[in-house]
Amino acid sequence: MQRRQLYLAAAAIVTLSGASGAAGAYVEQQLHKGNSSNIVSVLKPQTKATLTSQDATLSIPSIVNNVAPAVVDITTQSSSYSFLGGPVTQQGAGTGMILTSNGYILTNNHVLPIGGGTMTVTTQAGKQYSARVITANTTEDLALIKINGNNLPTITLGNSSQEVVGNSVVAIGNALGQYQNTVVSGIISGLNRSVTASDENEANGGESLSGLLQTDAAINPGNSGGPLIDVATGSVIGINTAISSDAQDIGFAIPINEAKSFIAPYVTIASV
Repeated sequence: MQRRQLYLAAAAIVTLSGASGAAGAYVEQQLHKGNSSNIVSVLKPQTKATLTSQDATLSIPSIVNNVAPAVVDITTQSSSYSFLGGPVTQQGAGTGMILTSNGYILTNNHVLPIGGGTMTVTTQAGKQYSARVITANTTEDLALIKINGNNLPTITLGNSSQEVVGNSVVAIGNALGQYQNTVVSGIISGLNRSVTASDENEANGGESLSGLLQTDAAINPGNSGGPLIDVATGSVIGINTAISSDAQDIGFAIPINEAKSFIAPYVTIASV
C-alpha cells in the first residue's frame, strides 16, 4: 500500500513537556505531523520565473512584496496526558493567509490544535494575535480562523481551474515552523491528484484528499495552510497541504476554488 508515504505538511515537530518525563522529547502528531530536516532554500531577490504557459511575467520579488505581508505564522498549544498518566503540552506550527482586513484567515484544518487549545498568529511585521476557530472541515482539510485586527494586508484569490501543468508558481510559508515567510518557486507538475495523507505510525487509513494540485516547489512541514501563488497573476491558486515522504519536490495543494465555497458563507474577498 502507498498511503503511508504521504505526510500532511503541518509543523513537523511537536514538543511535549510534563511530569511524565517527556520533556524535550520529539513526537509526531497523529495524522498531522511529519518530520523533516531539510534546509529550506530562500529565493534570491534577483530571481525571476520563466513562464511556460502564461503570457505575463511578474518578478518573484514583486509577488513576495505584495503577498508576503498577508501570510502569517500560526503556533498552537494544547494540553493532554501521556500514556504514563502525566500532563503534557503539545506545541505545533503552520501557516495561514489573511483574507480580510479585519482578520479572517484561511488555513488547513490539520494546523489547528488537537482537542482545542490556543492559537497565536504572528504577522510578517511581528505583531501577535490570539485566534479563534470560525469553522473547520476535516474532509476538505480547511479551516477559517479569526483574529481581532484592523487594516490588515490581504491576499487576492485566483482561479485554480485555469491552472495547467507547467505554470510557474511561488509558495510562501513558515517552513519547519522556524523560518517565517520562506519563499520557494517551482511549477505545477500535476493536476487532480488523489492522496491519502497519514502518519507513519498511524494504524488507520488516514485522510483522503482529491483534486489536488501537484507542485515541485519545496513544500516543507510548517508550510501547511500557506499560499501557492500563480506567477503570472500574483494571485493565490492553492493552499499548501501535503508532501511526499519518499520523493523529492513532490508537494500538494488544495485548489483555491474549493476553498472559495468553504469560506463564502462567512466572508467576501477579492479574486481575479
